[in-house]
This record gives sequence, structure tokens and C-alpha cells, in this order.
Amino acid sequence: MRPASRIDRLGLAAFLLLAGSGSLERRASADDEPPVDGVWMDRRFTPAEIAADGELKELKRRVAKGELPDVRFELDSDELAPESFKFLQMIADLMLKTPSLKLRIDAHTCSLGSEAHNLRLSRRRAQAVKNYLVQQGVPPPSIGSKGWGSARPIADNSTEGGRRRNRRVEFRFLRRDWNAVF
Repeated sequence: MRPASRIDRLGLAAFLLLAGSGSLERRASADDEPPVDGVWMDRRFTPAEIAADGELKELKRRVAKGELPDVRFELDSDELAPESFKFLQMIADLMLKTPSLKLRIDAHTCSLGSEAHNLRLSRRRAQAVKNYLVQQGVPPPSIGSKGWGSARPIADNSTEGGRRRNRRVEFRFLRRDWNAVF
């Protein structure tokens, strides 16, 4: 059996870090902040960041209850439906009010059509949402976007209701770290 190479050791170290074992550079102490997604944070969230996250959760709740229209697109298109603008303006206002946050936009499709087509469509839709927010004054570096195609369903794609639920755009606030690329 051959000795473990540096790459093997680094691979194991990365696995342990991702598995939530904490920082590889130092041991956790009682004064350290708790890990978030297995990574130690350098600072605490500010009250403004916590408030903005609460407002985003409230917007999501209102959308889920039907009190506020969700982000919608024209059929098989990346063109935003007009009813989407109210919700997106609220997101833009939150971003402009709390410039220390980043926004992650994840766009998803149902399984109708080829996977390649759905992936391209979801990427274009995520970019369309980002473009709208930038037009409202949100700085482009503050927004990351990703299209997932039909790879992450939340409902059964065999029914129209399930496919409707899978055609969605999700938003999540992250803390901005200017030393890192989104």
C-alpha cells in the first residue's frame, strides 16, 4: 500500500471541513462563534443584517400564503411577468437598505423538456432576476445567481401542481465578504 499523498491528505482535510468538523487552522474555544454550515465566521451578524433576514422571511411567508405574487416568467421564457415586479422591488429595497449583505438567487424549473434546455432556461431566469435588481440600483457584486434546471425538485413532477411548485426562484441572504469571490 502506498503512503498517502499530499493531495489525498488535502482531500481528507476538505472532507472533514465540509462535514462540519470546524476550522482546520485552529481549535474552537469557548469564545469562538458557533460554526455556520461547518465554517467558522469571522464576525457576528449586525442587527441590520438580522432585521433584513427577518424581512426576507416575512416576504417569503406572504408569498407562500398568496398575499404577495411570486416571481413568475412568461412560458418557456426568461421574461419576467409584470406581477413579479412588486416582490422584486421589495427585495431590492432590502438590499439597498443593508449593503453588507449578498443575495443568492437560485432558479429552478420543472422536468418538462430536456435537462439541457431546463438548465439553460433556469440560468437565464436567474440572470433576468439579477438584471432587474441591478436596474433598481443594487450593486452587481452583491448578487449571485445560479440556475439549477430540474435538478432540485421540491414536489412531484408528475402532476401539474407539482410542476408549478418546482418552477420557482429562491432567495437567500448571505454576508458579504469583500475578500472572497461570490
